[in-house]
Amino acid sequence: MGKGQVLEIRPVPPWYKIPSFMIRNLRQHRSLLKNMISRDFKVNYHNHILGYFWSLLEPLALTAIFYLVFVILRGDADTMLPLKIMIGILIFNSISRTISRCTSSLVSNSSLIQQVYFPREIFPTTIAGFGLVSLILSMLVVVPYMIVEQLPLTKTIWLLPLAMVSGIAMAQGIGMAAAPIHVRIRDTKQVIDLGLRAAFFLSGVFFGAEHIPPEHLDIFLTNPIAVFIEMGRAAILGDMSLLTWSQIARAVSFSFLMFIVGSIIFIKYERKAVKYL
Repeated sequence: MGKGQVLEIRPVPPWYKIPSFMIRNLRQHRSLLKNMISRDFKVNYHNHILGYFWSLLEPLALTAIFYLVFVILRGDADTMLPLKIMIGILIFNSISRTISRCTSSLVSNSSLIQQVYFPREIFPTTIAGFGLVSLILSMLVVVPYMIVEQLPLTKTIWLLPLAMVSGIAMAQGIGMAAAPIHVRIRDTKQVIDLGLRAAFFLSGVFFGAEHIPPEHLDIFLTNPIAVFIEMGRAAILGDMSLLTWSQIARAVSFSFLMFIVGSIIFIKYERKAVKYL
């Protein structure tokens, strides 16, 4: 631990009180949290001529490329395929980046931790907040596609914010659980990144649940990321034929359970872990 480390005595509450303890800390430091999310946006788009518009232009350009490849060049009759792929990529990438960055949040902020004290759950929450706002901005790209394809808004549209919030909450929980381990075992992030590469191909990013044999569909949808992707697609296309409410409830419940478990592990062990930074 560095010489400039500011020591604090922060008694850890019983495990069942930790989630409310963390939320109270975040609420008390909400101005700091907001400023750090804003800082991440400024750092991410520093010296970019188009700045924040890259959040919209990048997925819009990718959608155009997918449309060219799959619809025009390959001659696929499903003009919704590029949109389905784009929704899958946006949701998966946001979850993947949040897990990866939250895992390394203590290590990557070691210099700041050694200089000043504030609740360290600010770090993964900032990452999750940045990921959620970026995902919301990126999802605006579906609006012109819906206009061109004359897709109406349906009552399933509420599944989209539920999928985004649930996915980011799950990602933050996983990352918070892994962050104290990563301080001691620096291979942790590599293992998680490897798992995320496997999850990319197992979550239906480039294919939909309609391509899964019916007898294996329920097994496929035990993967919460696959469910969140299908929820996003169902929200935009208005088609709930491939999802059941029990599958959605199971994925959302797992997401927030993972968030609670991750917050408990992080709060309980981060103070011991930072001694090894």
